Amino acid sequence: MRVAGAWRENRFELDGAFTVEQVSAVRRLLERLHRTGANHEMLSRVSIAAHELFENAVKFSSDGFASIRVDVVAPHRVLITTRNRALAENLVALRAMAARLQQGSRDMMGVYLDLMQQAPRARGGLGIGRVAAEAEMAVDVELDGDLVVVRAVMALEGEAA
Repeated sequence: MRVAGAWRENRFELDGAFTVEQVSAVRRLLERLHRTGANHEMLSRVSIAAHELFENAVKFSSDGFASIRVDVVAPHRVLITTRNRALAENLVALRAMAARLQQGSRDMMGVYLDLMQQAPRARGGLGIGRVAAEAEMAVDVELDGDLVVVRAVMALEGEAA
């Protein structure tokens, strides 16, 4: 199955049933972001974050459906939003991750390093921690029943996220 998404104005959206293998197409589809004037490092961080968050949404989806939306919300600000429905055992890990994000907001690299040490024993959270720490994005996890919405915001040039 071919993965196709379209840019409309300053927004890119994909939703449906995907395999983890198809998630890599998101990086190619985000190439249009170069028009924002962001440098290569910034584009790489956005691409990695979008891929990581969408892969998590697909991998941990309870019904096989997930969505990703990338918005250029200001000349130099990008918002990535993923949505999926999750199984109860994954929601427990996400709740814990959301709490850690709030507690560690000043030291996301420390939170990420802790998550990497726990990764063999724990399930979930490493990808979101990577986005917050390595891509240096402000990440918010919203849970409503089994619906998971993850938002990541990044200033592309010189603005605070």
